[in-house]
Amino acid sequence: MGLLAIIVSLLVNLLIRTIGFAVFNLSPTFGPLGIIPIAFWSIIMGIGAVLVFALVGRFSRNPVQLFLIIAIVVYCATFYPDYLLLFTNLPVFAGATPYSIGTLLAMHIVEAAIMVCMLILLGVERKPKSKKPKKDA
Repeated sequence: MGLLAIIVSLLVNLLIRTIGFAVFNLSPTFGPLGIIPIAFWSIIMGIGAVLVFALVGRFSRNPVQLFLIIAIVVYCATFYPDYLLLFTNLPVFAGATPYSIGTLLAMHIVEAAIMVCMLILLGVERKPKSKKPKKDA
């Protein structure tokens, strides 16, 4: 379940990268959109999400609600470095444009959606509906 979510998010991030390069003619010198950084961070963030999901599921009375709160906070925090690149003139990465940073932000949003949805939908144990005894008339 966790491995599947990581693989799907990685593949979708690589697809977003490909679309970004095709549509926006992004600079290949923009390091964060390299295949290795995308693969590395997709896998690391995915492993982190799976571990947090497992821990929350083990120790919380309301694991889905708590996991959603943690996921929203963490994924919003991942936007911060991208916004710094976008709204400041720091020459940290060559080739940084609003389109390249927008592509990164799209990757964050899609990975968050994939990881959260797949972990919750596939990872939460469903309780079988209890059958109520029939009342005799």
